Amino acid sequence: MRKRALLLPAALLLAASGCSGGGSGPSGPSPSASPAITTPASQTPSESSPPTTAPVLPTDVSTSLNAIDALREHTCAAGADGQWTFKGTLVNSTDKAKTYTVAIAVTVGAAVQGHTLITETVQAGKSAEVSAENFAKTTGQAGTCEPVVSVEDAS
Repeated sequence: MRKRALLLPAALLLAASGCSGGGSGPSGPSPSASPAITTPASQTPSESSPPTTAPVLPTDVSTSLNAIDALREHTCAAGADGQWTFKGTLVNSTDKAKTYTVAIAVTVGAAVQGHTLITETVQAGKSAEVSAENFAKTTGQAGTCEPVVSVEDAS
């Protein structure tokens, strides 16, 4: 057990020194033995240091980028001609008027076939029907339709 206790600090010390910016670098031929390589000034590689402080998070909580639960009974489907239609209901269950933005995209694999944005202000305790017709076209009914909803206090 004593042997294991001594190996851990030594391993940590080696790991820390191997990851630090100091040290003499990798062993190998001396710099005088290898030819010099020059880089034009316009192509000088740049290095950036990691941030030393945590990023400042916004203090405004009047906007949420994840309000999918406000979208109810939504459908998104393609007709036989490959034209996509979206319908749904936005429900504001808060005591303040809210402005919702619904982003809808139709994809086939990784390729976006079409997208649209719907922005609607809904009064406190009310709901609103939203829809978009013919905002994407695919071959037949192939594709995936995914809505994303954000909300902010209405002005």
